[in-house]
Amino acid sequence: MNKTDKAQNQANAPSSTGGLAQTAKAYKLEIGMFLVLIILFIILHFATGTALTARNLKNVLQACAPLFIISLGQLLVVITGGIDLSVGSIFSFAGMVATLCMIKFGIAAGVIAGLGVGLLCGLFNGFFVAKVKMAPFIVTLAMQGAASSLTFIVAGGNSQTISNHTSFAAFDRGSFLFGLPNYITYMLIAVILLQFVLRKTMLGRWIYATGSNEEAARLVGIPVVAVKIICYSVCGILCGLAALLNASYLLTVECTAGTGMELNAIAATVIGGASLSGGLGSAFGVLIGALISTGINNGINLMGINTFWSGTVTGVVIIVAVLIGSITTRKTRK
Repeated sequence: MNKTDKAQNQANAPSSTGGLAQTAKAYKLEIGMFLVLIILFIILHFATGTALTARNLKNVLQACAPLFIISLGQLLVVITGGIDLSVGSIFSFAGMVATLCMIKFGIAAGVIAGLGVGLLCGLFNGFFVAKVKMAPFIVTLAMQGAASSLTFIVAGGNSQTISNHTSFAAFDRGSFLFGLPNYITYMLIAVILLQFVLRKTMLGRWIYATGSNEEAARLVGIPVVAVKIICYSVCGILCGLAALLNASYLLTVECTAGTGMELNAIAATVIGGASLSGGLGSAFGVLIGALISTGINNGINLMGINTFWSGTVTGVVIIVAVLIGSITTRKTRK
């Protein structure tokens, strides 16, 4: 082989530097928000002296786990160009039904009931959005009211305690992988699995295509109706899973457990780089967004600020994140 051939082969060989550069470019918004997350906790640590302690970080991850899992479901819906305002109410309804079934029939029945309620609510949303072609805002707003009302009805307006199945606490607090608490393991499995589905499977490409241009996706043969129903259904199931985690941690479920979670889920999704117009978003971004959202609330508590300010701060963060996302999207398109 002469020098010319060697030079040509070297030019055609994949470059690890080039691969890293492409990865950094593809995830530049997520990397930027990760830096924001680090800076946030450094500032909070200087202000409080406890933000970066192992105990506080563990508390943040524990509080983040249910929100993150719900936000993953919200991400799927948002990528398709929709929005789900009912995730908080489904969280409450699924958790309450699961708890009541657990008290009467055992842990397995409670787990199945919680996930089943989430699936049914998600199917309802998906059917009316995709098949009946109603606006996602209207359908999920109706589900929000219905699920919230049904939660109070089935529980008689009372909180429920899983006093006869305390072993269920291991579902959240136990450990089955490398000594990690289960809630951290679930988060890692969920983010890796969903990121793989979105980036490496046909279904993932269909989801992005549906959100980018629904009519074009339909014309090229993508089953848009089925894709949307799947996304809303998975969102409902993830709400049920998050409710089970919350019930396992507290061993008590309140009728208002999910109040305000829809705002926090949307915030985590948008902060993580998803576009409310559809077609953009990643599971890694949602993880960072959920940690930022939880970290802000944690900082408010550590600094002794009135918790009533948390909603205001979250709203401001959403606006800033949307502005950053819009600017980044316009630059990328150019």
